[in-house]
Amino acid sequence: MDKALTHISFEEFSNNLADIFARVVHDQETIVVEGAAGEVAVLKPVRVPKSRRRGRQLTAADREAFLSSSGGWKGLVDGDKLLEDIYESRDISTRPHIEL
Repeated sequence: MDKALTHISFEEFSNNLADIFARVVHDQETIVVEGAAGEVAVLKPVRVPKSRRRGRQLTAADREAFLSSSGGWKGLVDGDKLLEDIYESRDISTRPHIEL
């Protein structure tokens, strides 16, 4: 359940900026700062997502296998020709021509 919103005046916000920042960050409190014309801003804590990485932890053997694959294409692929082919393929249109 979400906590109730805490409403404060702009004057209180400007006089106690560090304290209000701590309430938002550490206490996960949502604060509505109100000016003379009503609501001015809502300060909400950011929910930082947990790591999206799933699966097993990498081991030293995994790292070693990754590093050993470095340079695996050497002698098999011409890098300059590969780049030339990539840029050339970008100029080829696959859409049908439209006549108006």
